[in-house]
Amino acid sequence: MNEKLFLRNPEESDLGRKIVQHSILLIHKIGFEAFTFKKLAQEVVTTEAGVYRYFENKHRVLLYLVDWYWSWQEYRLIYYTHNTKSAEAKIKKAIQLLSAQVEDDLTTTHI
Repeated sequence: MNEKLFLRNPEESDLGRKIVQHSILLIHKIGFEAFTFKKLAQEVVTTEAGVYRYFENKHRVLLYLVDWYWSWQEYRLIYYTHNTKSAEAKIKKAIQLLSAQVEDDLTTTHI
């Protein structure tokens, strides 16, 4: 994860994880243009200043979420192809992983 995307790592606190979780839900619900830290703070039940302690602006939140998603996909790809020798089999597995419907990952309940 690129550390320049956040001011304080949201994975290290309950509030940070709530901010990430509710950012995803709120962006999905109202869209990115209507998404504000004020609305996010109301969802998380914190202050706007609390959100600003983690992210400079909403664009950084979006970049964080996108970076997190692709880092997770990279992890899955490495995990599922680690013992695969054939390049063709690796590509087929990569296509399968990237095109499959995303299921909830119980190890990251806030995402």
